Amino acid sequence: MTSSQPIAFFDLDHTLLDGANGNLVVMYMVKKRLLGMEAIWKAVKFTALYRLNRLPREEVYRWTFQECGKYPIHELVRMLDEAYEACVMPRLYREGADCIASHRERGHRTVIATAAGEYMCEKVRVQLGADDKIAAKAPVRNGYLTDELERPLPYGEGKAELARAYASAHGVDLDACYFYSDSVADLPLLRAVGHPVAVNPQRGLRRIASAEGWTMLNWREHACFAEPSIAVELSFEV
Repeated sequence: MTSSQPIAFFDLDHTLLDGANGNLVVMYMVKKRLLGMEAIWKAVKFTALYRLNRLPREEVYRWTFQECGKYPIHELVRMLDEAYEACVMPRLYREGADCIASHRERGHRTVIATAAGEYMCEKVRVQLGADDKIAAKAPVRNGYLTDELERPLPYGEGKAELARAYASAHGVDLDACYFYSDSVADLPLLRAVGHPVAVNPQRGLRRIASAEGWTMLNWREHACFAEPSIAVELSFEV
């Protein structure tokens, strides 16, 4: 039995957000001298590979979670809160916030499905008023974040697998669902849903979306939120 409530899934980086949250946080931490020059080169390297759709996601996750795991969780959360307010919140798209609100008004469940870490995704979820999230998770042990990542990773085929399981758990057929994304890496989920939408699409995705007759949107206006959100639903205690 299926639900009458479709799900609208939303990618984060370059879709709801003008930029990549990881790069924005790294640059903030470098500016605050919390990370060194190696982090800058890593960010440049990963950005270039992302644009070529050759990003070594496993390497990115390991490095990111290991760097974050150097700080006690309370200190890490404080730094992420600062980075969010300074660099991420100002770059959230107004059109994305409006789109989430529109789906909710139509009775749809809204879910941010991103390769980003759980904490930053939760901040965005609350800020934009989405119902739920699919994000990268790892346990906290002895007060520090670990790199023991939960599988599957929320990227590529893994994101599609997680979204399929989420929809099934809510009694919804993916054919009734929506997915908004900019990236060719998200093709598995874009092709799995009944309503794929290319937002600010990469060149490769633009070609595919045009050939497939998918809706294409350009989101450009920042939402200009006045106050940062407070993370609520997390799998670890802060």
